[in-house]
This record gives sequence, structure tokens and C-alpha cells, in this order.
Amino acid sequence: MKLKIRSLHMENFKGIKMLDVTFSGKTKISGQNAVGKTTIFDAFTWLLFNKNSSGEEKFNVRPLNEGIRVDNVEIKVSAILDVDGNGVELSKTQKQNWVKKRGTDTAVLQGNVNSFEIDGYPKSEADFKDYVSGLAQSEEMFKMLTNPQYFSSLKWKDQRDILMKLVSETSDVELAKTDGKYAPLINELEKAPSTDDIRAKFSKALSGWKKKQAEIPVRIDEAEKSKIDVDVAEQELAKVDLVRRIAECGKKMENAGSALGDLRSKEMQLQFDMSGMEQTMNRELSNKRSIMDAELRDCKNELEHFAVTISLKEKQISDNEKTITDADAERKKLGEQYNSEKAKAFDETPYLFDESKWIFDESTTVCSLCGQKLPADKIEQLKADFEERKTKAKADAKRKLSDSKSDFITQKESNLEEIKAYGFAKKNLIEELTKKNADLQMEIDSLKKQEQGTFTNKEELCKLLSEIPEEADYSQNEEYAKLKARHNEVLAEIEKLESNGVDQVVTDLKAEKADLQSQLEEVNKVIAQAANNVAIDDRIETLRDEQKEIGQKVADQEQMLYLLEEFIRFKLNKVSESINSHFKTVNFKLFETQLNGGMKDCCECTVNGVPYSTLNSGHRIVAGLDIIRSLSELYGVSVPIFVDNAESLNEFNVPDMDAQLILLSVSEDKQLKVEGV
Repeated sequence: MKLKIRSLHMENFKGIKMLDVTFSGKTKISGQNAVGKTTIFDAFTWLLFNKNSSGEEKFNVRPLNEGIRVDNVEIKVSAILDVDGNGVELSKTQKQNWVKKRGTDTAVLQGNVNSFEIDGYPKSEADFKDYVSGLAQSEEMFKMLTNPQYFSSLKWKDQRDILMKLVSETSDVELAKTDGKYAPLINELEKAPSTDDIRAKFSKALSGWKKKQAEIPVRIDEAEKSKIDVDVAEQELAKVDLVRRIAECGKKMENAGSALGDLRSKEMQLQFDMSGMEQTMNRELSNKRSIMDAELRDCKNELEHFAVTISLKEKQISDNEKTITDADAERKKLGEQYNSEKAKAFDETPYLFDESKWIFDESTTVCSLCGQKLPADKIEQLKADFEERKTKAKADAKRKLSDSKSDFITQKESNLEEIKAYGFAKKNLIEELTKKNADLQMEIDSLKKQEQGTFTNKEELCKLLSEIPEEADYSQNEEYAKLKARHNEVLAEIEKLESNGVDQVVTDLKAEKADLQSQLEEVNKVIAQAANNVAIDDRIETLRDEQKEIGQKVADQEQMLYLLEEFIRFKLNKVSESINSHFKTVNFKLFETQLNGGMKDCCECTVNGVPYSTLNSGHRIVAGLDIIRSLSELYGVSVPIFVDNAESLNEFNVPDMDAQLILLSVSEDKQLKVEGV
């Protein structure tokens, strides 16, 4: 649908008593401030939507006389519109409703009454609104398509929602299938409503696994503390010795009071002494093994810690390198933009003074009534006036050239500074991450050196542990060898004796035996408690295996989140390319990369890389017209475009628009000036 204004009629509207304006395809309305340029725009929007051009419903429509409201006059606005080539006249009139209160002659204003007409036929307000809605589709759309600055005044999220309508429908699954590295995400993309839901899912899982990961060392420490600090080997040796001594007591009781008993006592003492030496020698070997076992466990724990720490730092380096690569690519692009901007040169041609247009017209020296040549002094005056106007025109052209060139240089310098600022930001990011990677690599090298030292120590401990015998070599001990020889001699003597008997020492032997049995019971209890240490060690080993599995789960969640961020960046780049393909002058930045490599949503309009907020008035208008052109194509609607502050535009940079343009410009004219362009 294409809508144009053919003409607009106003009576007593704000500061305009009576005015008729005829519009062309491009109409310029100029004059000093406060002469009524914006009032024309207000009148048109009041007619259609009962609001001014800023969207305010409550504004002063009625004229004022020295600040006092003018009553008892009708306010009328009518317009002849061209709707797809067909003319239609819309009219709106507002009257005051004066009512006399009962019992008085004083009339009181009870508000205003509006009446409406379409092609001269009276219409109800509802019917009039229905007709206007059919023309403009919606008031919001009309504002976007008729005011170049309206779209950029919206919240960035609203701008983004509108721009997304320009993108062809392509599902996340279809997009992910275009690159094999996103294959792990496809199953999630098929099930999840959005990438935000996927991020929430894996972030929640990562948080849960990290919580479990933090709990494992505490549980291992608790298990270690629950173990009993006892030397099992020593207790076993003590048990063997007690069993032997109890048996010897029994034998002594049988042989008490006889020579054989004495010999057996000697033999038992020798056996006891030998057993004590055996226990001492085996205890030393057991202690040595225990110490090395503890050192070996410490080595294994350190190696696991080194492996996890190095892996995390290497991943951090990889992530930083990806961010550096992306930042370097953006920096190169900024360099190209900087060179392109720097190469721009000001075109003086449109501002040069045209001498050919300033030739004195000799026909003006002849009287238009009688045909006779004017007096010489009159002719000289005409020529002097002509030269004065010519001189003034030259000065005006020179001034416009100087002002325009100054504006061009100022804007160019601003653009270059903006690009340099962005470039330095990327450079600083690259330098910061490069230094950070160098520090990380130094830390990794140090950790690997420590890891190698720990590994060497572990290998040496394993070797030394394997060299410790299971049982001591008693024959190498000289004292033990003497006891052994004496023990053999006593055994030989015992064999020669056959006497036996009972002695009074039986009672003492019974007491000794009872005491030894009590000690044996205590040793058995300690051994039983120590057996629980084996179960605890098994539990600790299970926890360490679980710790490795959880570490892998954490890495898996982090990998999926990293891949998801990569996919979102890939998707947004595709979306940005698709959206920006619809515009000729502007581009939209839909996300920005943060220092930590993450992404932050945004919607920022730029022209040649310069943000809309830093553009001058002229460039903002040109950007707004480019946006309107694309949105008009999207909605299939063309409506009149009112360009306020149009004096900041140059004729050469006004884009061609498939819509009616109404340029509102400040000039030195004291009265409104309407002209077709």
C-alpha cells in the first residue's frame, strides 16, 4: 500500500489561523523557528491518531492569544490523501462544549467534541478510526515509517525484535548441520526450546558436578582420619610370640620339676630370644616398607594433581588463543575501515560558484512599457545592484564551501578516532591475553618439570620397594647364629633325657599362661580393628576413581557450554549478515565479544563502523531513511516521511526513497515557505 498527502488544510490549529499546503513527491517546508513547520506534522498526526508528532495525546491544540486560550473558535484539519492512486479526503473538526448550569446564565466549558468526515460524509469516531487503521495498519508502524528518528529511539531489544523479522526462517538444527563441529549439539537443539535453555541445562549440570567435585577431597580426608594408626605386621608378630609363649607355658607345666623341664625351659628361652630377634629384624623391614608405601601414595596423588592442573591451564591457553584470533581479525577489519575513512576526500564541486549563471541581462536596460532605453544613471544603478548581488552570492558560496568542508573534516576526524579507539581496545585485549598465555605456559612448564621430578621419585621408590625382602635373612646376624647353635645343643640334650615329673611351679605357670592369654585377646582385638583399614583404603581408592569420573563430567559440561557459545556466535554472525544485507547505508551490531570471550546481546546501529549515537544530525537522518526504506519493503507499506531538521542534510546525500518526502528545514524566512523539490 502506498500513501501520499496531496494537500493539507488547517484552521485555528495551534499557532496557525489558516493555512493550505500542497505537497509533491518531495516537499521542502522552511522558515525560522516557531513559525509552524512542526505544527504541520502535528496537524497530520492529530487528524489520523489524535496525537502530536511526538506521540503525545495530551497537547495544546487550541490557539493562544498572549498565552491565553482562544475560545469559541472551531479547530479544523483536513487532508486529501492519495491511497494507491485513489484520492480520499479526511476531515476532523473540534468544537467546545459550553453548558449553562441550571439556575444560572453562566456557561461552563464541559470539554471538546470532535466530528469526522470521509469524502464529505459524516462518520462516527469509531468508523473514522477503523478507516485510518486500514490505511496505516498500526499506529506504531506508521511512526516507524514516517519519522526517520523513531526507530533508533526504541529500546534496543524492541529494535532487535523488529530486525529479526527480516531474517529468513532457518532452524538452529539446520544451521548446526552446516558445520560438523556442532554435531554434538544437534540432539540438544532438536529437543530444547532455545539455546538459552541448553545453556541453563549444562550450566546447572556443571554446577552440580563441581559441587560433587569439591566434596570428594573432604570425604577422602574423613576416611583417612577414620583409619587406626597401628602396625599390623608388628601385632601379628606379637600374636605369634604370645601363642608360642602360651604353648611353652603348657610344656613347662608338663615338665615342671624335672631335668627335662629345665632343659625345655632353656630351649624355650632360647627360642624366645631367637623369636624376639626375628621380630625386631622383620619389624625393621615392615617399617621400611610402610614408609615407602606412604611416600609412593603421595607421589601418585601429586601426579594426578599435576595432570589435572596442566590440562586446565592448557585449555585456558586454547580458549585465549581463539579469542586472540577473533580479536586480531576484528582489528584487521578496523584497519581496513580506518584506511578507507582516511582516504575519503571532500568534494568541493557542489559548492563552487558558477560564473556562467551570473551574466547581466541587457534587456533590463530597456523600459518594458515604452521600449526606450533607460537613462544611463538608471542603467549604472541596475548594473551596480547586479554586481552587489553577484558579490554576495560568491561570498555565500565560499561560506557554504568552508562550512561544509569543516563539517566533513570534523566528522572524518571523529570517525577515525572512533575506529582507532576500537582498534586500541582490541590491541590491548590481544596483548593482555598474549601475556596471560605466556604466564600460563611458564606455569605449565614449571608444573611439568615438577611432574617429571615426582615421576622419577615414584619410579625410584617402586624400585627400592621391590628390593625389600618379605622376610629377614637371620643367618647374617652373628648373635642370632650363636643362639641358634646353643638352641641346637639344648635340643640334643633334651633328646638324651627321658625323665619327666610335676613341680610346684605349676601354679605360677598357670598364672603366667592366663596373663599371656589375656594379652593375646587384646592383640586379636587390635588386629580385627586394623583389618577395617583395608576396607577404608578400598573406599578411598573408590573415591579417587569417582573423583576422576567427576572431573571428566565437569570437562564434558564445560566443553558443551564452550561449543554452545561458539554456535551462538556462529548463528549471530549469520543473522547479522542476513539483516545487514537489507540495508545500503547502515549496519547493525547484534552482539559484542567481552574480555572473557563471552558474548553480550545488543542492537547498535552504525554507519561505516561509527555508532548512531555519535553521528551528526545529517548522518542520523540518512541512517533513519535507510532503515525506513528496508522496513517499508518488509511491511509492503509506503507512507509520507517527515524529516525534521532537514537543513543538516546535503542534497547529494539524501537517498532515493520510494515514498513521499517532506523536509522541515530551519531558514531565515520569517514566514513559512513551501516548495516542491
